Amino acid sequence: MAVFQVKKYKTIKDENGNKIQIEKTKEEWNKETKNGTATWYFSDRYEINNEIKQYKSGVFALKREAEAEERLFLDDPIKYILEHSKRAKNNLKLEKIIYTNKTLNYYFPKFIEYKQDYIRGSSTYTDKRNWLLHIQEDFGDLYPEELTLQKTQIWHEKSNKLINPKNNDLYAIKTKNSWHTTLSEFFQYLYMNGLIEINYSRVIGCFKNPNENKNKKAKIRYQTEEEFNLFMSVVDDQFWYKFFNFLFWHGPRKGEQRALRINDILLDYDSITFDETYSRTKDGGEKIGSIKNGKIREIYLAKQSKKYISELIQFYQQMEGFNKDWFLFGGYSSIYKNRIDDKLNYYYDKLEEKYPSKKIVRLTHHEFGRHSHASYLLNEGLKKGIPLEEIYSIIAQRLGDTIEVIKKTYAHLYEKESNDKAKNILN
Repeated sequence: MAVFQVKKYKTIKDENGNKIQIEKTKEEWNKETKNGTATWYFSDRYEINNEIKQYKSGVFALKREAEAEERLFLDDPIKYILEHSKRAKNNLKLEKIIYTNKTLNYYFPKFIEYKQDYIRGSSTYTDKRNWLLHIQEDFGDLYPEELTLQKTQIWHEKSNKLINPKNNDLYAIKTKNSWHTTLSEFFQYLYMNGLIEINYSRVIGCFKNPNENKNKKAKIRYQTEEEFNLFMSVVDDQFWYKFFNFLFWHGPRKGEQRALRINDILLDYDSITFDETYSRTKDGGEKIGSIKNGKIREIYLAKQSKKYISELIQFYQQMEGFNKDWFLFGGYSSIYKNRIDDKLNYYYDKLEEKYPSKKIVRLTHHEFGRHSHASYLLNEGLKKGIPLEEIYSIIAQRLGDTIEVIKKTYAHLYEKESNDKAKNILN
């Protein structure tokens, strides 16, 4: 990590041309540190048009804020500069886009290599499949400078009307948005390398269902404990096994799980405190801040996860520079949110390969953990004779929501349980 504190001294040359250090004036210090309230910054190199350049950020109040911003910068330096630095942005405008005699068929394998080398834990299986089956025909033979908003829009409209041969119906919106994600990330790679000026796929946005009834409340999707165990049977990486185990048995929001720190875990007391979360800034970046609704919560550490969390912490303790302010899932730096989605898709791919005859429902992080955990608590609570109002209170406390929100969100799960009981009585 290249995070530093602003020094109180500056280097100048004396009358003989020798470099000396002198203390900054009060005015200089206040201007540089926002009157002493922000003293941390990061400085890193980035590459554009085959040239290495240096970027120095503004100042932040806390070291962890500077570290979080640096991770955003390293994820996409050009995008970060365009959004955060007017001076650097103007310099970028002077850069000339490199034109090439190579088509996108040449650059796509380079993009795959980039994801495998620089986005740790990233799955490229879905990207390769999407490219070969749904993108290459329209874009593979184009040169980067031939890409336009109109051509991307034509692909988007064409894809939206494609028929799935498996059921002779339109492809599901979620499936088409998987194609969109691959194309958008590929275009972003081209943009980062100075090969295109705009990510046209991002401009157009994801696929939307034109026939969707917005007044109709979508059903909550979740998994049973049996379905969860089936998923875990294909998770062959110890870190991700611990990650998904924790997700199912505690139901945190994605930002909460990413921001959870080791000092938030008290193993001796079977306690977890959620008091921070990742959230979006106005300019589209990310920051660690207060938890949603300001509802800091301390919850019970499920016995199903305690062993794995203990093993994870012991692993970090052996690493150089360890301290309890490290992230529980990631160590000295938290994992990127896209890695979580990539891993979910990767293991769902493996699950479909292992059980081709089973109908596998691909859940999001929110559905895999939060909805599924609430469903588990509701069903198990009813089986044990706990009053419904008390179960709602337990779910609200564990998920950090009000009882009213829990009732509104998960009421249909209770209705399903009641209908199942009625069915047993009537039969």
